[in-house]
Amino acid sequence: MPTQDTQAAPARNCLVLGGSGALGSAVCRVLAREGARLALTYHAHEEAATALARELPGSLALPCDLRDFAGVKETVRLAADKLGSLDALVQAAGIAGRDLFYKCVAPSNYDKLQSIEQTDFDEMLAVNTRGTLAACQAAAVSLRANGGGNIVVIGSVDGVKPLPSPVHFATSAAALRGMVEAMSKELGNYNIRVNLVAPGILDGGSSAKLGHEMKDAYLKHSALRRFGTMAEIAEVVAWLALENTYVTGQVILLDGGL
Repeated sequence: MPTQDTQAAPARNCLVLGGSGALGSAVCRVLAREGARLALTYHAHEEAATALARELPGSLALPCDLRDFAGVKETVRLAADKLGSLDALVQAAGIAGRDLFYKCVAPSNYDKLQSIEQTDFDEMLAVNTRGTLAACQAAAVSLRANGGGNIVVIGSVDGVKPLPSPVHFATSAAALRGMVEAMSKELGNYNIRVNLVAPGILDGGSSAKLGHEMKDAYLKHSALRRFGTMAEIAEVVAWLALENTYVTGQVILLDGGL
């Protein structure tokens, strides 16, 4: 009779940027449930991050400012060093911008466009796009040394479909799509898979910024007639991070059939 191998598989090591956020923390909990060892980052919410790290045994919380290109790379290197290796990077950190950009409705959209300052635009791209590039560059070094792995970037439906969203936010989200598609070609030869998860409106997090008119319109046009949940997105992200072996360069839309 064939013998069964009862030895447990080694834990996979994952870094979740933005692990202290609403969606990032949901992702961390699913990854931990599946046996992953975690490093998670925070920017402004140290208390939430350290509490989550205590909740999930073996996890550690690290500060990270995505505006600091070199600092992001150092954080990724530090996480890989403390975990011993890196099997997956999940980039769940980002900003949505000032609340006023989400409260204006027609016929005020022209005013909303004109309200975008250079500092708004520069910060949006610095955090959401440039910071993501730095994280992926550093993670690719560790993943390549480890024989491969997964990079999962969480973006937004705003970067994939033409929706009434702030122009600078949609720009940063659309840039992530191009980045992921190009990186999948660059890194595929090293067994590194890169994918983008693009959620629609969710039941919390930055979606809370949205006005009632935008939320009502979303529900009207969504096939499922509801918002997505953090748990639903987290399950998909965790699968891509831990189980995916062949999907790469893809945009996975999670918008309820918008």
